Amino acid sequence: MESDLWRKSIGRCVSILNAYVQRSILKSKKNIYARLGLLTKALFFLCIGVVTALEAFGLGGFKAGTSTLLNVIVKEEYGRAILILFAAGLFGYVFWRVYESIVDNENYGTSLNGLAQRIAFCFGGLVYAFIALNAIQVALQASGVYWFSSSDFQDFIHSDLGSVVVLGAAIGMLGGTCNEFYIAFSRIFTKTIHYDKIPDSFKKWALTFGIVGYASRGFTLGVAALLLLDAAFTNRDISSANKEAAFTYMQYNFGTFILGIIALGFIVYSFYVLVEVRYRKIFM
Repeated sequence: MESDLWRKSIGRCVSILNAYVQRSILKSKKNIYARLGLLTKALFFLCIGVVTALEAFGLGGFKAGTSTLLNVIVKEEYGRAILILFAAGLFGYVFWRVYESIVDNENYGTSLNGLAQRIAFCFGGLVYAFIALNAIQVALQASGVYWFSSSDFQDFIHSDLGSVVVLGAAIGMLGGTCNEFYIAFSRIFTKTIHYDKIPDSFKKWALTFGIVGYASRGFTLGVAALLLLDAAFTNRDISSANKEAAFTYMQYNFGTFILGIIALGFIVYSFYVLVEVRYRKIFM
């Protein structure tokens, strides 16, 4: 009788320990996938920044919007495989942002400000989901497979429902612009990373990367939002409201030097995201 009780107790302890180990492993896998997503995001912004900076300073390159960059990559050797891997990695970032917006492990709560933060997480995740799906679409098109045509997409955008969607996206982007500048100059981004664990000799650099990077993103997002608003009320092609169009607008109105500075800002932002790969607080 006593031995049966001991066996049951030991068995229960083993079951609890096994469940804990399995849960820890699962958390570790989710954490690793999220950080892989951050790494993919960093490489994405690094590529955009480098090729646009080369264009701005007359060293070759081109003004790189998302679609342009993807279409250049797919023409390279193993381009389709690279795009599929890029999409798979970026979905790690999407998973983390959407997961956090639902589970709220960072305890933003259900206050108005907290809900706004969680909605922003989800919206940000969906934006990168669109980029990942775009990468898959470009890879499949190179194989002769099409999910939807560009003309179908343009027809939808210029329908009544499409105009409302575009207008909503533009307003959301303007809100995102304000948020990017707030993050940059309030330095609130230091609260989302293990800032105390960064080596003292590197803390100043990490801070600079964050400020310059977020400000550059905010400026570009604001220009793209204004171009998107213009597209919502005219028959202008929706492709005139992407990063590439924003870079062209900056070059035409502010000069090549400013375009180069913004492109360098994207490179600096990619450096900050690389800091996040190691030090970002991820609760999963």
